Amino acid sequence: MYAPPYVKIAGRVEVQVSALTGYGAIGNYNQHTVARVVVDGNVYEVPVMTGNSLKHWHSFYLAEIYEAHQGKLINEFCKRGVGLRGKELQSTFQDPQPANSECEAILDICNDIHGFLIPDKQIKRDSLVKVSFMIPVLTKENLEIASKFAVQHNRVIPSQVKVSDQDKMMVFKQEYSTALYGFNISMNLGLTLKPQYEPGCNFSKFNLNDERKLRIKSSILAVLALITGGAGSKQARALPITKVKELLAVVSNHPVPNLIHGAYADYHVESLEALKAYAKASVAAGNMSVHVLCHNIREKDVDYCAKEKQSQGQSLIVFESYDSLDEFFRALVEKALKFVE
Repeated sequence: MYAPPYVKIAGRVEVQVSALTGYGAIGNYNQHTVARVVVDGNVYEVPVMTGNSLKHWHSFYLAEIYEAHQGKLINEFCKRGVGLRGKELQSTFQDPQPANSECEAILDICNDIHGFLIPDKQIKRDSLVKVSFMIPVLTKENLEIASKFAVQHNRVIPSQVKVSDQDKMMVFKQEYSTALYGFNISMNLGLTLKPQYEPGCNFSKFNLNDERKLRIKSSILAVLALITGGAGSKQARALPITKVKELLAVVSNHPVPNLIHGAYADYHVESLEALKAYAKASVAAGNMSVHVLCHNIREKDVDYCAKEKQSQGQSLIVFESYDSLDEFFRALVEKALKFVE
């Protein structure tokens, strides 16, 4: 279904001593999730953050930002970061009522943006936000230093407290990871408050255009919260130590290919080559508009997007570079909202 805006974001984040996704525990030993990747025919087992974890944290910050901007159409599960979807807007923990239709379900922002499945009623909605695993950058040097390691923690009880010796010092070990990570996110935000598998909904009780814009804005800003230390498990004692190294985003009024994952060394080059090829093939569309936004993407100390902008001249693709995350995300939100139909 054609529905702009289409927003794609890829990039890299440096992560230090963080528990990105927990894997479970063996006794008092808490594990970090790992996966296998292949580079030049060699297999590496590396610590990763799963797409499931990224989606959870995106929905968490989506709800938080939406409420902070006076959004009202949100159920109790969404407010509290509980991924129990497909419940109607008025549902509570004590009375979790499933929605009777897609139109009824998508009144809640989490159902709308992150999708749901109600098996008993054969009602589903695909997620508008799709994420890859966050994995270490796929260079031999980075993969060899990407590591997980265990730190021992103690819970010490004063000697005068009458408990068993075993309880006095509760020793447990937690695995953490350190590496330069890449990520990739695709968001078809034009489908906000638009049913995918039902006829049109009647949303006459609120300003539909304003509500759609608020949800789109909240979805984009949630990515900023996600990549600046907001995603990870064990946050009470291991708040993620992260730094955004570079970002590449595309916003368009036409469907465009997903970006190449930020874990690849040449992800920005390959992403832009695919976009250029698609734009040339779609030139007959006439009103096609593609904006490429860059933050800190450099080759030999040269701003990559500034160089592309100069070499492209007049083109369907508009290149823009931003020095700060503030400018980058302000521009991304502004351009996305211009394409809302």
